[in-house]
Amino acid sequence: MNAVISPRPELRRSDARLELTEVPRRLSPLLYGICILLLFAVLSFGAVEQWSISILETALALAPAALFGVAVMLQLGFNLTAYPYATLIAGVEYLAYGMLLFLTVQGLTNAQCSKTVIWVFTLFGFALAMFAISQNLTSTDKIYWLRTPRNGGAIFGPYVNRDHYAGLMEMLAPVPIVVSLSALVRGAKRVLIGSAGVLMAGSIVLSQSRAGTASFLVEMALLLGLLLGTRKNRHVTAAIGAICLAVMGFAAWVGTAALWHHFTNLQDWMRLAIIKDGLRMFWHKPILGWGLGTFTTVYPQFRSFYTNLFVNAAHNDYVQALVETGLVGFAAILWFVLSLYRGGLRNLDSWNRNWSRTLGLAAVIGCTGILVHSAFDFNLQIPANACVFYFLAAVATSTASLPESGSSRRSTRKSSSDAHDDRISHI
Repeated sequence: MNAVISPRPELRRSDARLELTEVPRRLSPLLYGICILLLFAVLSFGAVEQWSISILETALALAPAALFGVAVMLQLGFNLTAYPYATLIAGVEYLAYGMLLFLTVQGLTNAQCSKTVIWVFTLFGFALAMFAISQNLTSTDKIYWLRTPRNGGAIFGPYVNRDHYAGLMEMLAPVPIVVSLSALVRGAKRVLIGSAGVLMAGSIVLSQSRAGTASFLVEMALLLGLLLGTRKNRHVTAAIGAICLAVMGFAAWVGTAALWHHFTNLQDWMRLAIIKDGLRMFWHKPILGWGLGTFTTVYPQFRSFYTNLFVNAAHNDYVQALVETGLVGFAAILWFVLSLYRGGLRNLDSWNRNWSRTLGLAAVIGCTGILVHSAFDFNLQIPANACVFYFLAAVATSTASLPESGSSRRSTRKSSSDAHDDRISHI
């Protein structure tokens, strides 16, 4: 039986008596990392140049990911995982997500980059929603009208599971919606981009995902609450209300009787049973968990009901994180989420006239939707959705520091440094 290794007392014999001595505790690797980062900031000319600032900001943003990585390495290094191969594969996958975070922060350098991301996500989301709705109205058992899933499913768009389509669209739909509320677009362009957002949000309802629909409503409530906090943004109340009404009107127009019947059927005993079983699993190994990626391996030992179905996830990303990585991994996740909102909410300043901060605010809203949905499903176990989430998280935390013009961060900081040198020269 594997157990968590902790410092233990040792017995030594001295002068025919036993003396109790305690093995000194080792410093946390995380503390070492913080100290090295601080020393680097000092030695790199005070971290005032672009290269050193980028390294410092990226390292701080990746600190929660580093803690999560330490938990996984402890599981592998001390054989604390129920299935080392599954933990290794899942660990490599999360390493890729960390690289995505790093590359996103490095690549998003100015307002023009943010504008490009906005239009890419808007056009892609609109086209995907059009395709998903068309496919749903004409073929409900084949993806792209060609491929039938081997194990069945409730397909919508390119996804076998409609909840996963809804999870993706929760992250994409806020982009055109937030842009349409800003002063960056006017007239017909505002109407067009707002209509794209309505179509994307409407496809969430048409996918018959109850958790997805609820998550989108939470997104709109959060957006309304954030913008009402600024006096000059109070006019958006009516606009957000109109968007929600347009979404529901579109769903009522295109939707079928089966859609509304599904929304009224709230019985889901199996999902609740899996969550209860998962919490029992957590209590057996609360510190470092059973091992990243091992839920499906361990769960049959704790399953409290009979089924011939394969339980592929906890259907709650938070419970699954507790089961697989324990309190240490879960603490890293909470730290990551807090860092996301602490950095992302800085985009509220000048959000309606700055492409970067508009994108940053939309990213925060989109991340909120998937975080809410994760309490009812396993969207973050789907690599495509997880990649979009981590991309948006990196965007949300980095856009507030981007310059308002199309110039790069380098030129803006250089000009401010030159101005500082000029002031010194006059003293």
